[in-house]
Amino acid sequence: KPYHAGLEKRVRDENQDLFIKDQVKIIVATIAFGMGIDKSNVRFVVHIDLPKNIESYYQETGRAGRDGLKSEALLFYSFGDVIKLRSFVEIDDNPEQSAIMLEKLNIMADFCQTRKCRRQYLLNYFSEDHPGKCGSCDVCLDKYEKIDGTEIAQKEIGRAHV
Repeated sequence: KPYHAGLEKRVRDENQDLFIKDQVKIIVATIAFGMGIDKSNVRFVVHIDLPKNIESYYQETGRAGRDGLKSEALLFYSFGDVIKLRSFVEIDDNPEQSAIMLEKLNIMADFCQTRKCRRQYLLNYFSEDHPGKCGSCDVCLDKYEKIDGTEIAQKEIGRAHV
């Protein structure tokens, strides 16, 4: 069911109620959905748009797994998202606040691009310790192999000039 400002309040309330009562399994919503909702059995939080900062991301993904059972967060990311959001985080006539918001956006982009354990990244951001390697995030679960691609690149460049 959908949940967004373009719906009549009655429809939003009905869709939210159906979700809370487990009569609807999936809500497609704006970030405002879930504020103040105490639903412990959310299993997935998916972001198709990049949050503007780590605080928002952490709060939004924290809606999943409140009952302590395994839950997942999925974030779709492209650097184009950062470019798009730059204009939204700038505050007219307040260069100091704009600089803070841009720095937070850059940190969010760094989180998306890191090859460091994401749990460690988040906890370190909030000044908490984490030994690294949570064993659950994509970075910890994926195996990355470094190769010397010089010869491959040279062959491709040579083919492009033919």
